[in-house]
Amino acid sequence: DNKERGERMGSVEDGLRKPLLDDGDNDTKKKSTCYGIFCNGFGTTPFYYGYVYGALTLLVLYLAVKALGPSAETVPVAPSADYGKGVVRGGYRWPTAPMIEPISKTSFPFESKGLSSDAGMLLGVAIRLKKVVGVNFKVYAVGLYVNPAGARSALREHHGESLESLRANSKFYAKMTDASNFRKTLELRFLRHVGKEKLIDTFNEGLAVRMRKALGTKGVEIVDDFVKHFGDMSAGQTLIFHIERGALSIKVHEQPAVKFFSPELASSMLDLYFGAEPTVGEDVKKNLIERVPALWLK
Repeated sequence: DNKERGERMGSVEDGLRKPLLDDGDNDTKKKSTCYGIFCNGFGTTPFYYGYVYGALTLLVLYLAVKALGPSAETVPVAPSADYGKGVVRGGYRWPTAPMIEPISKTSFPFESKGLSSDAGMLLGVAIRLKKVVGVNFKVYAVGLYVNPAGARSALREHHGESLESLRANSKFYAKMTDASNFRKTLELRFLRHVGKEKLIDTFNEGLAVRMRKALGTKGVEIVDDFVKHFGDMSAGQTLIFHIERGALSIKVHEQPAVKFFSPELASSMLDLYFGAEPTVGEDVKKNLIERVPALWLK
């Protein structure tokens, strides 16, 4: 009985192997090793299916990451058609509608005091993206607030100029990088956690190059001292850069503000955003000035 049972089991095993290893076709026999290596548990599936399966798996993972964390490319936003009802101050009408950064959906109010005793007017909003392996990740949304009276005075030659023209005007941007002509406040709303060291690396590189050019090694020392005041940033927290009368103040979330009396440092910070080669990208530079024409609304 045991002998017969063994013979029957052997014949069954032979029958299972036969379609794979011996169907009378020499080509099939030659492929048997390949089947053993590449079929990956799919029985008699051809070996190249393993490659196809692997490629599809990578594609699915890529699309999942792209859907969860990354964002679309940012582009200059169209001018706002709706400024809100407006509120008259100093003979001019401030737009009262908030601005919503379209990719992150971050909303910025039409005015903010920032580090000033009086409110600044919102000129534009943008998003900072970081590209990793070809995928853009959202880092922070940023809004630019200015003292409107000072801005109107410094930018008076651009009164009546279209937004499209302003975005291509190097003379206009030269005034935006001036740290002494009117108050400018950049409010960064973080969209993900960014560690202190990573934040330092991000700003230190761009600032150090500009400060070395302006002040040599002394400029680099000022930057080193400045970035020490950075901290870990979590989603929802705010980092403020306040530029007024040649000084740059920094406020990290709820920490006390720290002021640096260095026109070169203040101008270098503005150059990261509005310079000829902005570190943050051309789209950020263009989006932050969207409401400049609204400075002269009546």
